[in-house]
Amino acid sequence: MKFKDYVSYMNAQHDEDPLYIFDQKFGEAAPSLLMDYTVPYLFQEDFFNILDRDSRPPFRWLIIGPERSGASWHVDPALTSAWNTLLCGRKRWALYPPGRVPLGVTVHVNDEDGDVNIDTPSSLQWWLDFYPLLADEDKPIELTQLPGETIFVPSGWWHCVLNLETTVAITQNFVNSKNFEFVCFDLAPGYCHKGVCRAGLLALDEGCLETIKKNACNEKDNLSYPDLTRKEKRVKVIKSRENQNNEGTAHGASKNHNFWELEFSYDINFLAMFLDREKDHYTYPWSSGNCIGPREMREWLFKLWIGKPGMRELIWKGACLALNADKWLECVSEICTFYHLPYPTDDEKLPAGTGSNPVSLLFL
Repeated sequence: MKFKDYVSYMNAQHDEDPLYIFDQKFGEAAPSLLMDYTVPYLFQEDFFNILDRDSRPPFRWLIIGPERSGASWHVDPALTSAWNTLLCGRKRWALYPPGRVPLGVTVHVNDEDGDVNIDTPSSLQWWLDFYPLLADEDKPIELTQLPGETIFVPSGWWHCVLNLETTVAITQNFVNSKNFEFVCFDLAPGYCHKGVCRAGLLALDEGCLETIKKNACNEKDNLSYPDLTRKEKRVKVIKSRENQNNEGTAHGASKNHNFWELEFSYDINFLAMFLDREKDHYTYPWSSGNCIGPREMREWLFKLWIGKPGMRELIWKGACLALNADKWLECVSEICTFYHLPYPTDDEKLPAGTGSNPVSLLFL
């Protein structure tokens, strides 16, 4: 669609859910537009910058939409953070912290690869039909964004946006030292850890939750967990309008809120308990919803390892979450000991090659 045709559509449409433009290739189609803005100084650190433009996942968008259009409830891909600068119009935002599933939203966890899919009403529908049902203590963080203002969305936060007028905005997602471990964690293979990131402990069966509590007390330093469940589930069930309007439902929502406050922690050490450390990124299915594949992930971490030697402690933590780097280093060390070979140097210890067997890379 040509831009002039979209402008005509915006001026003439009366749609309840209008077409909303997210152009991720505007910089390639019109490079001069990239000269019209700079990334805010607070957000200029981006670990994905080390990748070639063709290798990195989508990260910047020109966003244009008429009133009533919007982005329904979601968590940004790979638990990246984002900034959004509004150029014209007004946007209404709602945000919940990680693990707090908004009313009316259902999270599905795939029992094969752990991928997460979300069923959610449109932004306008949520504001009209679900927002009025919320008790005061269950309402999201709310704000109206005005032209020239920039919104920061932290890693893992749920957010929903409604355009109150015709809007034009620029947004970019990024990975920096603050959210790097969460991004690596989200890209790791396994079943339940992604669901926990987005839905908190609602993603677990009660029996699994009790097992985790028990194991966490007995083995505080052990972050290895088996498969916790083997079924697709709805971790948040949409209740009927009749039930939502009664007093018991309001108290039930508050109870869930208190449960989240007391039990769920958006802390990488806490979340790592839900990784299945037996799942190997070379042989286990990679989640189809991941923004990059396992080969690209290894390339990215290796480039960071070589290009940012001062941050190797952090990069190693991320590689252990996503690639089981500690396990592969142990294998290499055992081989070196058995055959009286030199141990890998610091540059060689990260198993991030693009071949099929990371252990063999040292000896090629």
